[in-house]
Amino acid sequence: MDFESQETRRSQYMNDENVHFEVNEGAEYVEFDEEVSKTEATEDPEHSATQATQATQAVRKRRKTSRVWKDFEPVGIESDGKERSKCIHCEAKFVTNSRTHGTHHLLRHLEKCPKKPKEGDRPVYDHQVDREMMSEIIIYHDLPFRYVEYEKVRARDKYLNPDCQPICRQTATADVFKRYEIEKDKLREVLAKHDGRVCFTSDLWKDTCTNTGYICLTAHFIDSSWRLSSKILTFCYLKAPHTGEEMANKVMECMKDWGVEKKVFSITLDNAGNNNSMVRLLQGRFELVNGGGLLCDGKFVHVRCCAHILNLIVKEGLELAKDLLENIKESVTYVKSSQGRKEAFHACALREGFKKSGLSLDVATRWNSTYEMLVRALKFRKAFEYLSVYDLNYKSLPSEEEWNRGEKLCEFLKPFYVITNLFSGSKYPTSNVYFTQVWRIQLLLMKFSSCDDAALADMAERMQVKFDKYWEDYSLVLAMGAVLDPRMKLYLLEKAYEAVDPLTSKVKVKELKDNLILLYNDYVARARPSSRVTTIPTPQELVTESPLEDDDFDIVNIFDLERSIGTGVSNTKTHLDIYLEEPRLDRASFPSYDVLGYWKDNQHRFGELAKMARDLLSIPITTVASESAFSIGSRVLTPYRNRLLPDNVQALLCTRNWLRGFAESEEDENNNQPNENAISGLRAGESSMP
Repeated sequence: MDFESQETRRSQYMNDENVHFEVNEGAEYVEFDEEVSKTEATEDPEHSATQATQATQAVRKRRKTSRVWKDFEPVGIESDGKERSKCIHCEAKFVTNSRTHGTHHLLRHLEKCPKKPKEGDRPVYDHQVDREMMSEIIIYHDLPFRYVEYEKVRARDKYLNPDCQPICRQTATADVFKRYEIEKDKLREVLAKHDGRVCFTSDLWKDTCTNTGYICLTAHFIDSSWRLSSKILTFCYLKAPHTGEEMANKVMECMKDWGVEKKVFSITLDNAGNNNSMVRLLQGRFELVNGGGLLCDGKFVHVRCCAHILNLIVKEGLELAKDLLENIKESVTYVKSSQGRKEAFHACALREGFKKSGLSLDVATRWNSTYEMLVRALKFRKAFEYLSVYDLNYKSLPSEEEWNRGEKLCEFLKPFYVITNLFSGSKYPTSNVYFTQVWRIQLLLMKFSSCDDAALADMAERMQVKFDKYWEDYSLVLAMGAVLDPRMKLYLLEKAYEAVDPLTSKVKVKELKDNLILLYNDYVARARPSSRVTTIPTPQELVTESPLEDDDFDIVNIFDLERSIGTGVSNTKTHLDIYLEEPRLDRASFPSYDVLGYWKDNQHRFGELAKMARDLLSIPITTVASESAFSIGSRVLTPYRNRLLPDNVQALLCTRNWLRGFAESEEDENNNQPNENAISGLRAGESSMP
């Protein structure tokens, strides 16, 4: 590009009112808008190489070098069309335009800013605050206690503040345990003030480094602000053998320590045999608790993990698909077995227009990894064909029929993959999600059981047998959660049952309603005072007292009179009757409705029904919360850090959860947003988890 054309283009940019330039003294560097740089880079492609070189030399974005930018941050262009920046100390805003304003007015403000720290001023070093902050660093970031003894860490601390006093790892351990005790007392107070029931999840974990068994117990409840909370109560050592009795003893000991043995509503577990015996033992012990006991004699206390059941169902079907996937799996294994093959496959993928050629291999314990492997392999179908031409050692290329069968299998597994991800989400789903997802699974199995593809039909039939074993009769307590969604109620569940089996729908709906009434009546009975309390009348009550209410008149209390009327004779309606008879909300009009917000707004109108809804909607349908703790535990207990005492492991994991929640990293905290449609508006993301 010659000098004349370059000047022409520069003048064209200068005339654009949306582009702001700042020319320095030598007119060699200018600032320009990002859109202009993109335009210049894309037009005149025939001169791309020469033009790019000259443009780089002639046009370069200037950095802001003035010292004022350490104390100011840009705000952007505001409503009046002026660009401003604000002081980070007092948040005062000033116009900052490189063409019309310099930085002198910003410097003048900094000289008199009332909130700017003066030069040389700094907070007085507090050794206790330093220790507390160090304990938080260790807890938050899964660091070893020896971190405080690292040579370079101590050197940096001394450089930042010469008054800094280093501590040893024993002191750091004591500080972490002290913080654990402080946070435990805070949570214990929250649970003591909680006037509702608490749901639990529990699971076992074996540390592969030390072969030590741990049991995790997590509490789930909706607090007084109607926010969903999930807190790890214990992550403690469990001695072998891990029998149901040993587990029941440990769980009961933990609940008594936290004072929640009288508030148990449900406990969600996987399908291990020792869990069944543990629940049977716990039910008997809960019934012996004075003033407590389980609702409806423990009929709804045991909830099975839906993610675990779904995993069993799909794995049952994939057993038949092993032969169908053999060559596809062998192809992926062949490519991933050496770096040279990866590079050759990448070259084949580039030929097909793919910039990346990532393949994934399945894991035996996770069926959804098989689906991911299949999806990625089908994406690079042509690349495998090219690889077979250039690599004579590649012998496992799938046939056209196998590729087509793989596509059908992907279509079949995709809904199960989506539901599995929903069940296993970090913002765990609760009872109002259960019914719709299990119903979808049943309809899918019915559809594919009668499809034309014999192999898929056999898979679906085999999965249907496993489905009937666990979910033939939908969990009543979890189905109640769907009824308490104002967009569903009994009417929508009845239609769903009819879609599956019209002959039994009426019976199933009646059974569900009867159990709903049974649970509601138990809440009402427990809320009613057991005995009449004598109180001293106030002066106002003495003035307004009726002579008919005098104790000398043996008059039956009006409420006793009402209760004397036989059941079915009364024409009154309960809160449950009123709720069920009200029109339901249109699901299409409220796809992401805030169910908890509905019950929060109507808690005074529905009384005990709202309390029942609060407890039912906090039931977790999976044990993902406990398994998330195991994921963090595997980073705390490593081959290089395998001598931690179980008490210290519990202090680290529990305190981390109480301070941060279940996020495994900062990235997880920012990116793991709840799927509004998937959780049917329960707003689990708006929980009190940090």
